[in-house]
Amino acid sequence: MLILRTCSLTFLGLLTGFMAAAQTPGTAPTPITLLSWVVWFLAGMVLLMAVMTAVSVTSTAQRRYGAEQVKSNDAEVVMAAAAPIEMVAAQAVTTEAAPQVVAIEEAVYA
Repeated sequence: MLILRTCSLTFLGLLTGFMAAAQTPGTAPTPITLLSWVVWFLAGMVLLMAVMTAVSVTSTAQRRYGAEQVKSNDAEVVMAAAAPIEMVAAQAVTTEAAPQVVAIEEAVYA
């Protein structure tokens, strides 16, 4: 009787211990953990795409601004070069003097 009682108590003790261990959350990821990983991954991808788009837009704007600056500088150089010729021509017409030689500095663009 003593052996039966000892084995029964040991078996019931082990059974309740295993059942309690089976009900507690283990190291396996729960659905909430998996969902949070998916959400963080998607948020990271969205952030990465936003940064890439911002860099692309900034780069394009800088190139366009640089091209407009070069065009405006070219127009200013042409107007500056044409202005002395027009003034000399206007003076020649009004004073009817001998033709004058005008030296124009040429801009070199690499």
